[in-house]
Amino acid sequence: MKVRFGRGRRSGLIALAGVAAVTASFLAAGASASAAPATPHVAATAQHGAAAAFKAPKIGHVWTIILENKSYEATFTGLNQNDYLWKTLPSYGELLRQYYGTGHYSLDNYISLVGGQAPAPANQADCGQYTNVAPGFPAPDGQTYASTGCVYPAGVKTLFNQLDAKKVSWKVYAQDMGNDPAREEVYHCGIPGDPSGAGVVDPGGATPADQYVPKHNPAPWFHSLTDNPKDCKNVVPLDGYPATTGHKAIPSMATDLKSIKTTPAFSWISPNNCSDAHDATCKGDNLSGDPNNHQGGLYAADQFLKKWIPTIMASPAFQKDGEIQVLFDEAFPPYKMYGNSIADYTGNANPNLNTPTDTAQSVVACCNELPGPNTTQPGFQAFGQDTTPGGGITGAVFISRFITPGSISDQPYNHYSWLRSMEDLFRVTTGGTDGHGHLGYAAADGLRPFGPDVYNNVGGQAYRPSASGSKIFAATASVDTVPAVKVNKLSVPVARR
Repeated sequence: MKVRFGRGRRSGLIALAGVAAVTASFLAAGASASAAPATPHVAATAQHGAAAAFKAPKIGHVWTIILENKSYEATFTGLNQNDYLWKTLPSYGELLRQYYGTGHYSLDNYISLVGGQAPAPANQADCGQYTNVAPGFPAPDGQTYASTGCVYPAGVKTLFNQLDAKKVSWKVYAQDMGNDPAREEVYHCGIPGDPSGAGVVDPGGATPADQYVPKHNPAPWFHSLTDNPKDCKNVVPLDGYPATTGHKAIPSMATDLKSIKTTPAFSWISPNNCSDAHDATCKGDNLSGDPNNHQGGLYAADQFLKKWIPTIMASPAFQKDGEIQVLFDEAFPPYKMYGNSIADYTGNANPNLNTPTDTAQSVVACCNELPGPNTTQPGFQAFGQDTTPGGGITGAVFISRFITPGSISDQPYNHYSWLRSMEDLFRVTTGGTDGHGHLGYAAADGLRPFGPDVYNNVGGQAYRPSASGSKIFAATASVDTVPAVKVNKLSVPVARR
């Protein structure tokens, strides 16, 4: 199977071994290529260090896949034996090795990502009881006082509300959502029930038949979404849903991807509690094809990515102007389970599994992250640490024709940076906390959106895959400063046809 990457005469070809893996060549049979300049065009005419107003490329379709609970050390340093994510995918795009979560545990990161809200006690504890935030009054810097509860009042907006206002299409695709109607409401944003009063129990774990958990879906936590039936129609099961009384069948993401017209401009993808690497042992299917195989962690995440990344890359929308982002919500130290890792933090009952590792990497912060009005410790004093300012270094992988394959960025970014970048990319320029379209802490002074270190191939020239680290982009003080580039291997363009 071969799919085009790029557009028109700049198309390359990616050979895919079914949907299991992306191979090492962009070329169709017989195509030739020549060496590219040592440094890709990170800015139209600027030299390294020179100030030039940076403008992100016109990316029209974004897919953001959220994985769970792994530090950069656990995923990207070779400790992880499942190499599709840490080795294959960066060869097609860029590894952001200074990407940070904003808190612990899980849910607070999802709320920060889409709403710019800082961690609060109940969402740091993953909201075992699905209840409304109280008192819910506005706080400085676009924040909300949230002493208890997890569901934010209707006045707290999200990226999805901003996209609505811009008439930009979007969907949240949640794997397994709706498998058990007694656990979640498939036609109501995937909520577990009514959050008013004492609320309802929020199922925090998977079952063999239903591995969906609401805490890994950003939509149930904002009345600005759950109170709007039109928005809830955009929160759908990843694999579709059959017609029921009063409801038409919901198409799967694979069906949506068949044409540009049916592909949302922004797609948030929440794998289930197995496929997102959360569960070390999966309660149900891990997409391996073996019903007796329940290995989870980064092994299961690789199975998910091997299925969906090539499918997205083959889609007309990605080929036109797409970007794939693979993020983690928060950092957890490496662990040893089913061969997923050869390291561990020393907290296991079985001493044979205890190997010293760096837990501090999982609680640090970047980008002048503020704790917000509801907690002094965004990192929830996780892993026995006293001072926990953030969610730790997770790393991230981005793939786009506007990104040079095999590149690395050392510029620090966090979830608030991601939100600001998405607001900018989709041209949200009004409203928000700062009046310029940025919500909550995405509006923080000096916060960096993704810059020329990420979008380092502004011309969109198609290049062959290249080993991660072929080009390393240094951190800079300003988004408008062209980063220094260490070139370890020349990029090779796909020949024009």
